[in-house]
Amino acid sequence: MSRVDDVIAAATAEIGKPYNFGDEGPNSFDCSGLMQWVYARVGIKLPRTAREQQAALPPVKDPLPGDLVFWGRPATHVGLVIGGGKMIAAPHAGARVRVQDIYGTPASYARVQGLGTALAPVTGAVGALGGTVQDWLDGIRAGALELTVAAAGLALVGWGLWRMTGPGRADRGGGP
Repeated sequence: MSRVDDVIAAATAEIGKPYNFGDEGPNSFDCSGLMQWVYARVGIKLPRTAREQQAALPPVKDPLPGDLVFWGRPATHVGLVIGGGKMIAAPHAGARVRVQDIYGTPASYARVQGLGTALAPVTGAVGALGGTVQDWLDGIRAGALELTVAAAGLALVGWGLWRMTGPGRADRGGGP
């Protein structure tokens, strides 16, 4: 995996955590605190606020996965570009870290130096997840529940068969 893949994986690991203004993790984040946290996971130090991050990074016209997207000049919001018109962001009070569309008209994009390029086809991976990572996680939860119920059912059937045909069955009225 490349460092871009590592940054995206670090951001993905934070999906579902609550937004809280001024928080830098690990239990909750604001938008720039999330960016600072995920880049630190790969050894890159970013300034604390969206405004400072925008000022410190070189702007780019054609964003790639791993770039930052900013709203406002100076920036008041920031997200992590993951490709396919999507980003991972801590959007606002009352919301949770999530994958969402890059909305409206961002003020700028910026590239964090030293990341390289993504190895994984991020845009295809996001599309394969049914639109959002949350949809994908919900599907995993539902599948895990179905597997648990099926395994429990098979275990009960197996236990019943063992009770009927296992050692000492004559003592339990299990046949001749």
